[in-house]
Amino acid sequence: MLGGFRRHLCAIVFAAPAVACGGDSTGPGSNEPATLSQALAELTIPALAVGGLSLVDIDTPAASLEPTTCPYSAELQSFVCAPISESGITIKQSFTLLSASGAKQSAYDPTTTASVKASTAVAGTFVKPGISLAVDGQQEITLSGLVSGPHVLDGWATDVITGTVEDATATHPVSMRVNTSITDLVLPAHEAGSARVWPSSGRITGYVTGSVGPLPVSQQTVILFRGTSEATVSVSSGILSKICRVDLAVAQAVCG
Repeated sequence: MLGGFRRHLCAIVFAAPAVACGGDSTGPGSNEPATLSQALAELTIPALAVGGLSLVDIDTPAASLEPTTCPYSAELQSFVCAPISESGITIKQSFTLLSASGAKQSAYDPTTTASVKASTAVAGTFVKPGISLAVDGQQEITLSGLVSGPHVLDGWATDVITGTVEDATATHPVSMRVNTSITDLVLPAHEAGSARVWPSSGRITGYVTGSVGPLPVSQQTVILFRGTSEATVSVSSGILSKICRVDLAVAQAVCG
């Protein structure tokens, strides 16, 4: 079990961005005003959602931002969503509407709401046979360009994972930190008739550090988008570096 668990940990920042940065033709053009539901849907990027915990065999609730379940709080000047829990993990979310000047808004207005910032907290202890892991995570992600376009994502996520995993002979301590960031990820226009579209530019960077048992884990991954289904992924683990071309349309990678 220990070997398999380490493989999942090392895959976090490599695999997460590659599975969900495409789009479909159901949304507005990136230069058109979006509805609130459409804007919140664009914030739900699995590359950052709950820090990739599903890739570490940690089952989490399906996090999503839904206007009908996130009433406005005058005290916080934000929309606070009902917490969701599953398998010992609780996710708390909220989002804030901002004008072009950065002023907080109490209602969405497609003519003046320039950006929306979502905050997520993940906490709890996941337990199943051979695994006991405590999770403490935070995430903030902002979608800008809602009025004039293009839509741009910027954000970060940090997850701390501690606990134990067992193999056939022993119990091993786990201490991990996963940091992920999105920088200037320009979302594509959802043009009619387009079955699949991709970010026109931007970067996702991930760092995994810590240890599983006596073995250290350290990896940096940088994913660059250039407007096609092919992303460039650079991976460095200290003793090994490689550059891969990942075709997001077919989930295939060619590494040099």
